[in-house]
Amino acid sequence: MICAAEVVFEGVKDGQIGSEVRFRLEGEILEGDSDRVANALLDAEISSLDDPWRRIVIALDSQGGAFHEGINLATSFRRLGIATVVRAEDACYSACAIAFLGGVDLPKDPNPVSAGEPLPNQKPSRSLEKGARLGFHAPYLSVPEGDYDAGLVQDAYRAAVLGIARLIAVADQIYIVPAELPKLLAPDRDEMYMADDVDAVGFLGIEYADYSYQIRENYGFTQSMILNGCVNRYYHLQRRSSVDGFAVALSAFNEFVEGSQLMENGEDAIAFGVRSMMQGSAPTWLAYMPVGKTEDGARFVWCLFSPGVGSPTTFYKPGGTIEELFSELGEKNDLWTYTSSPTTIQLSTGDWIDDMMRALDLVPPQTKLVDVVRQLEVYQSTEAVVAAE
Repeated sequence: MICAAEVVFEGVKDGQIGSEVRFRLEGEILEGDSDRVANALLDAEISSLDDPWRRIVIALDSQGGAFHEGINLATSFRRLGIATVVRAEDACYSACAIAFLGGVDLPKDPNPVSAGEPLPNQKPSRSLEKGARLGFHAPYLSVPEGDYDAGLVQDAYRAAVLGIARLIAVADQIYIVPAELPKLLAPDRDEMYMADDVDAVGFLGIEYADYSYQIRENYGFTQSMILNGCVNRYYHLQRRSSVDGFAVALSAFNEFVEGSQLMENGEDAIAFGVRSMMQGSAPTWLAYMPVGKTEDGARFVWCLFSPGVGSPTTFYKPGGTIEELFSELGEKNDLWTYTSSPTTIQLSTGDWIDDMMRALDLVPPQTKLVDVVRQLEVYQSTEAVVAAE
């Protein structure tokens, strides 16, 4: 006998920021699990109305199950204001991974949203602990073993297609760019897209809860780290995969160098450059390089990487030449003024905390999460630290 997932109330515990109401869903996901989650909140007498500042978090541990119910859970989590997490050593696959995507931050309006209303527009809250496993694949044809007719296969096929169509329909509402969905729809149950590298957590907006490696004051950035940070953040701030962006950046870099050589303006030698600046009253520096072209193809998109004051960042501006790029600086040479000028390309996930640079941003996108620290240590031991001249 197949049993539905069990939903357990774990109590109120201390989280990273304040107290959390914790639930746990464990087992195969079957029809009706979204109702069981809602009922578990009622039984525990938990509601966002009780304390609008207290997070409600559900830990997921499931090998998967009914794809449609995974979507139901994802939308239910958003309506109920529930964040999702996969804890260390737990696994969340298939329909569970789809449900995981519905994790959401504290509701703007603590009143639960009914099934007949649009999903609330608020930022996602979905996190993986170190050692957790999260894997996606497409819904597959579910037919019983033994003899079956064409009608049964057709019904199974229709259910799988409708599952994909439903996921596409809600993608924007759960903060997934529809163009990235093919990555999550691996062909069968034996081939999964594992969210175990830097790119996956970047474009899926997942918080990877490993705080063992931090970017601290006076951190040393190498050229490779700056390149990775520039390209990863350009795409991840748009919820897009950055894997193909490195080829785009290389093409833009080479095109800029060739164009500068033809114009004989000397800028080909400083396509990747470092400029001294002021951040208020403090001296700092800014690294710059082209990472793409504007939509009309007329100019380059430049990444500007600043070590900041304890908090490094990237921002992006259009420019045909380096002289044009910095033409608005003026005598002040001030980073803050330059960053906030109208020419800055506005890229954001919608939340300033999520927009902050992390150690994950500084390595190649296909770096496994468990290898981030090792890769950063390699850079720092083999490359020179970038600084203003």
